[in-house]
Amino acid sequence: MARVLLTGSSGFLGKPIAARLRAAGHTVLGVDPVRDADAAFEQITDDLSDGIRLGKIFADFRPSHVLHTGGISGPMVFPDQPARVMAINVAGSLNVIQAALQTDVSTLVYCSSIAAIGEYWEPLPIDDSYPMRPDSPYGCSKAAMDMVLRGLWGRTALDLCSLRFTAVYGPGRQTYHVIHDLVRAARSGEAVTVQDSTPAQLIYVDDAADAAVAAAFSANRRQLHYFIAHPEMVELAAAAHAVTEAIGPVTWSLDPALPRVRRGAMDLSAAARDFGFQAQVGYREGIRRLAAHRG
Repeated sequence: MARVLLTGSSGFLGKPIAARLRAAGHTVLGVDPVRDADAAFEQITDDLSDGIRLGKIFADFRPSHVLHTGGISGPMVFPDQPARVMAINVAGSLNVIQAALQTDVSTLVYCSSIAAIGEYWEPLPIDDSYPMRPDSPYGCSKAAMDMVLRGLWGRTALDLCSLRFTAVYGPGRQTYHVIHDLVRAARSGEAVTVQDSTPAQLIYVDDAADAAVAAAFSANRRQLHYFIAHPEMVELAAAAHAVTEAIGPVTWSLDPALPRVRRGAMDLSAAARDFGFQAQVGYREGIRRLAAHRG
């Protein structure tokens, strides 16, 4: 069994990852600036900002694996505070990597984002070689760390993996997601305006957690970056229809003040090939689960 240090352990993705790790018998140390009162594993309250302090945490715990899910979770958080975004997502992540390099960590999985790529529209699904053109401070922070990992990959004994998640939705998400806005509107009976978007791939939080754990314990990874999503291309109208089926009618319209988001399909075959991951929860089922959740 592994000793896993999990950053962001109190967060939206960190919690289900922790549950899966513990169910598999691994020893988990959670590191998060916010303490989860319900957590059944050891936690340390830390924001990753002090490299010396973090190095001591690593030295004391001696993790074999690190899953780095901590940090700012999307482009809607501090969008006009790039210095703060970089301090948390880049400086904090560099502290995690440095601590891992200085101890006996064997594997580090970094939770990146499709935001590192930015907007794109191609006739065929893009693969891991597609150039990064981030268009938000958050996306820039993810691209910066993906470049750091690229510089280290294959040049150190530390086994590195970066998972580029599409926007994750499901119970526990606190920041903006169009699915959550539609669900809230259906529950309240109030109209909602949403940003227009091309059809896009989504991923339910349970699938995202499964992908992170599978990647961490795979001995067959052949590349550094992997796209993680469900293969369905979901249109806004289809998502609204699924919400109507799960809850009731939803009144929605496009926000004319916001530009259309352009994001095409991602090639998901590498994750299936290298660590057996294929998302199981389609958007209809994901919306049903979210609608049923009252926590």
